[in-house]
Amino acid sequence: MTALLLSIAVYGQGFQLVDSTFTQTKLDQDSLYYDEMAYLDDYHFHDNIFVLGQLGISHSMSENTRFGNFFDNEKLSFNVGVGKWIYPSFGVRFTAGLHPQVGRAEWEISDAYPETFGNYTYNMFSAYFDGLVNFTNILLKYKEDRVFNLIGIVGFGFNHTFGFDKTKCAMMAAGLDGNHKPRYNNPDAGERTIWYDVNTDPGNFFAAHVGLQGRWKVNAAWDIIGEVTFNGTDDKYNGHEYDRVYDTYFDILVGAQFHFKDCHGRRRFHYVKNLSAAVLDRLAKMQDDENERLNEANMAIPEIFEKIRFNEALQTTVSFYVDRYYITDAQKKNIKSVATFLATHPDINLIVTGYADIETAYPAYNLRLSQKRAQAVYDMLVNDYHVPTNRLRIDYKGDTVQPYTSVNEWNRAVIFFLDRDGGKSQVLESETSNE
Repeated sequence: MTALLLSIAVYGQGFQLVDSTFTQTKLDQDSLYYDEMAYLDDYHFHDNIFVLGQLGISHSMSENTRFGNFFDNEKLSFNVGVGKWIYPSFGVRFTAGLHPQVGRAEWEISDAYPETFGNYTYNMFSAYFDGLVNFTNILLKYKEDRVFNLIGIVGFGFNHTFGFDKTKCAMMAAGLDGNHKPRYNNPDAGERTIWYDVNTDPGNFFAAHVGLQGRWKVNAAWDIIGEVTFNGTDDKYNGHEYDRVYDTYFDILVGAQFHFKDCHGRRRFHYVKNLSAAVLDRLAKMQDDENERLNEANMAIPEIFEKIRFNEALQTTVSFYVDRYYITDAQKKNIKSVATFLATHPDINLIVTGYADIETAYPAYNLRLSQKRAQAVYDMLVNDYHVPTNRLRIDYKGDTVQPYTSVNEWNRAVIFFLDRDGGKSQVLESETSNE
């Protein structure tokens, strides 16, 4: 199970790696959080590291303990650990802790002679290497701000036993004589008829466990965690060998988990959208060609007729990445040309109109996105090129109007319409009319 888990984790790691030829565009805080175009940000080996501390109980389930008092088999225990999330759904950790245990002599003699036989105690140091599976992120899409996550645990390690209650164990090993009198205080007593041997020497034993962890997010850095693990180890770990292969115990622990900052200054996985630079260039060129074709006739008309035959829209548009309103360097030159146009045509005012393509999100989100695009262009014209505010007006259509019907991506744009007598902005058609 551990090998399968780790192989899946390595496979999942492949989805985290992003081609270095891609141009990375980070999502805004209110952007679509996760979709088919979102990828994990680039991370290094030392990213997504966490440490934890836990306190709880360890419940012994070795032979004969089930015949004693249930609550006598529980001892206070603690764990510390360090781990790394390789992918939102898969991680690994190493834990170590002290888990005191309880053993018990055979139930018949323990019940009959409780003063001599019964429970004995010993300490156990445990260390485990675990694979972690976040079931919540497998079944649901990852969300950085999700409060609760359910995590599966499977791992292997070793248990080191030591510190046996030697007085109790020696008494049980000496046992009772034929008169059922303790031999412990009377070594010269007759032959033993009842005894229970416990090997009190320290020992190391292979162990494995499975479990579930609930994780509650407190803030970006801290989690509260609670987990239950069922542990299996060698039958001799309690100092007594029975007729079965293994003994068991389970741990119930609660604690806190701290996440270190990654190379981006964050503490949790973060998704970004990646769009090939070559694809962006190709789309931009196609859009420029389309604009040129739509306005080819206007370019040949003398300037005196420009206002009449300009199809109510400037040839220049400003294009945007998917789900973005950031103005790239390539598009800043288009805004500069619009500022130059306004400077040479003082009698013309413009409506700065934003659009969003219909496939980005839902209508209300797209309307807000188109408003942000129009506002960004407006701010650059006013702040960087000192265009008077009374010569510009903002309008936005969201995805209710799609100026370009041939290529959906072109609609991620701001288009400049002539503001004639305060009229509303026009709709730019994707095909030039016969007129």
